[in-house]
Amino acid sequence: MHSNGAGEFRSQGGEKVMLVTDLIHSCSNDQVAQAATCCIGGVFAERVRAVALEKGISEGRFVAVVVRNFALRADETERALLASEMNGSDQPILSGLRRVVEKALESGAQFADDVKGYGLPFVRRDGDLSFDGTPRLRRAVGLDAR
Repeated sequence: MHSNGAGEFRSQGGEKVMLVTDLIHSCSNDQVAQAATCCIGGVFAERVRAVALEKGISEGRFVAVVVRNFALRADETERALLASEMNGSDQPILSGLRRVVEKALESGAQFADDVKGYGLPFVRRDGDLSFDGTPRLRRAVGLDAR
């Protein structure tokens, strides 16, 4: 599998597999992330709910921020691994989302305001969103030329 660095991967046969890009585009939205978390349900949704409550934000916002952080931080190898894990799933976006969020939950779920070097945070301490990091996010998911 080869990557163009923006989350799009080509299989041996040359067909595009854009699962990681689709995950980032869709689940960076609070409402889509909320719905996806509800669809996954179970213990996963309960863990997300507990952490989001602890941070004082909605579950959808929490998941969306985790996905945005993944978009900014994941290197080509990590994206390729995620794409290969998603590829065989019945519900690849939900499967990929679960993997990304569970990894963040296991590592303490850092937000963009915990990470140096990305400018102002996506989620401000007062709970509102900051869009100052949007240009870097757009570059990370391949929407803008580098």
